[in-house]
Amino acid sequence: MKVQHIFSTEQDRWQNGTVSAPQGNDTLSLTGEEKQEVKGFGGCFNELGWDALQKVSPEDFEAFFRELYSEDGCHFTMGRLPMGANDFSLGWYSCDETDGDYELKDFTIDRDRQYTIPYIREAMKYQPELMLFGSPWSPPTWMKTKKVYNYGRIRMEDAVLRAYAQYFVRFVEEYKKEGIKISQMHVQNEPMADQKFPSCLWYGEDMLVFVRDYLGPAFEKSGLDTQLWLGTINGPFNDFMMDNSDAGFGEFYDQFANTILSDEKARSYLTGVGLQWGGKHVIQQIRESYPELHYMQTESECGDGRNSWVHAEYIFNQMWIYFHNGIERYTYWNMALPEGGISTWGWRQNSLITVNEETGKMTWQPEYYLMKHLSHFVQPGARVLGVKGRWSSNTIAFRNPDGKIILLVGNSMNRTRTFCYEAGENSFSAEIPPHSFHTFVL
Repeated sequence: MKVQHIFSTEQDRWQNGTVSAPQGNDTLSLTGEEKQEVKGFGGCFNELGWDALQKVSPEDFEAFFRELYSEDGCHFTMGRLPMGANDFSLGWYSCDETDGDYELKDFTIDRDRQYTIPYIREAMKYQPELMLFGSPWSPPTWMKTKKVYNYGRIRMEDAVLRAYAQYFVRFVEEYKKEGIKISQMHVQNEPMADQKFPSCLWYGEDMLVFVRDYLGPAFEKSGLDTQLWLGTINGPFNDFMMDNSDAGFGEFYDQFANTILSDEKARSYLTGVGLQWGGKHVIQQIRESYPELHYMQTESECGDGRNSWVHAEYIFNQMWIYFHNGIERYTYWNMALPEGGISTWGWRQNSLITVNEETGKMTWQPEYYLMKHLSHFVQPGARVLGVKGRWSSNTIAFRNPDGKIILLVGNSMNRTRTFCYEAGENSFSAEIPPHSFHTFVL
């Protein structure tokens, strides 16, 4: 059997590897179980990324989009966009900051026409059928308990909730007028995060009321085919405190996700669940109770701006957790940032590429190679496969629609290991050096 082997280490990236006759006891084999369908991979269209890309040469600008969205590169088929400002916007904004504008007469996406929409259109040159999902980081400030983009909660008043539901509808409709379809809207980015950047906390009971009585009916009445998702869940993030306090308790499965999903009417409006960060702690509980829903990872954990190889290894482990727990889509966070990766609000984060703001030099970072090890080879429509053996916790396996098997294997140990794939006459072995990623195509 012919096996294609591509590997990357910190020093040698995207290299051709070899395989040999099967040997050793550290094996991996397939169980025969076919699991969820893989729908695609992508990243988020953030303002700081678009701004950074304005500083690179025309050749590098084109190379960025070609590498991420063409079949020869990462072959991203999806993307995320913010509804209003997020933590990697250039500043605070929403689509309607006119206090008390319940009829949304001043609603506008003019800001998006300057940054987000051009970013998306460049990607669509290579991926015309790009699947997009959106979410707010904060409602307009006048809809919140504190009139600021950071901190606070939605005002649980009928007039506010009606206007906010229409705010979602208008956002999708305005993008549609631009020739851009938004396929999914997620209710709130990280409803358990009270941050210095745009954010909004939600209780499970409040989000239940909003989805069931306002947002769901508003989308149903609009006639839009945009799906509503319970996302992007980011908790529980804290352990229950054993000092008679209830810190973090409202983030647990029963207090948040299950409070909403166990309501039959609310659930009828929801297609799936989006999870990121601490959401990985409840994905198994949610899927076991609601297997009929769809699941996606909505934001890869962001790092510290140093773009280290070690953090790429950490992200491989996140991929393993999410794919082994049923997600269909995997979303990277910042696709492009200036060197240092610092946000408007002072948080340094990783990205697929960095740009030197003085010279315009573009550098491909470790997590780009990790994403490519997966998304370049795993086609939309692939199935996640069950695995067993000593390498199970280091491998994610897929079967593409054309029948090819894809194995993504990682080794974050400090020593070389021998990987042995057991499949009868199609068995093989390969040396897996320390701190490396490998893709095998069978």
